[in-house]
Amino acid sequence: MYIRLLAAFCLFAILATPMAARAADYDYNESNYEDDYAYEEEIQTTYITRYALNLRTEPSTDGERIRTVPAGRRVEVTCFRDGVWFAVEIGGQAGYMYAEFLRPLPVGAASGAEMLDWSTARNILPRNTPITIMDVRTGLTFDISVFSAGNHADVVPVTAQDTATMLQAFGGRWCWEPRPVLVFLSDRTIAASINGMPHGTSGGNTVNNMNGHVCLHFLNSRTHNGNRAHERNHQNAVREAYNHANR
Repeated sequence: MYIRLLAAFCLFAILATPMAARAADYDYNESNYEDDYAYEEEIQTTYITRYALNLRTEPSTDGERIRTVPAGRRVEVTCFRDGVWFAVEIGGQAGYMYAEFLRPLPVGAASGAEMLDWSTARNILPRNTPITIMDVRTGLTFDISVFSAGNHADVVPVTAQDTATMLQAFGGRWCWEPRPVLVFLSDRTIAASINGMPHGTSGGNTVNNMNGHVCLHFLNSRTHNGNRAHERNHQNAVREAYNHANR
């Protein structure tokens, strides 16, 4: 009897040891999993339409068109699928959009836009730092940097590619006629206007393939020469950008 009890005890000890070890391993792995999950990087889901883009019922050009979404509108991506078509939601409507024509919203950009007075905007614009702006009529985005802030902001595209994209937004030719843009700055989106005629100094940038700089205007900013007609055009463009982002 004693021998049988001793044998049973030994067998229990042998079986219990790996069970305890397995339980300890499981607790350790579960703890690691929770730590990894806690630090998982958040995936950006807010995108901008780069062009006027169809929202469809199916991930195919054969899908029924629900509506056409203008360039520069924000959409929420709910599923990235195969990278060709994104499942999205906009204004309470769900559907699919062609992924190539969507661009991630710059980090920190707010919904809608402010019409910020130049007296305030000039004090918060960073100098010699890339700032993303979007031409609201085409949805094209490019980076500029500010090197001076007098009556308005004097800016240059950051890279040669930014210059090429800006030229594309202006229809392939430089001109003084201003265009409405949105300026993505930290957690703010600000309505503005930019002209497309390089002139004067380049602000020290020698790699952007632009000979000179262009002017970025905000609410109540002024031109250097006091051209009232040109100032009105810029202010009208600022309002167009604001209305576009807040409709």
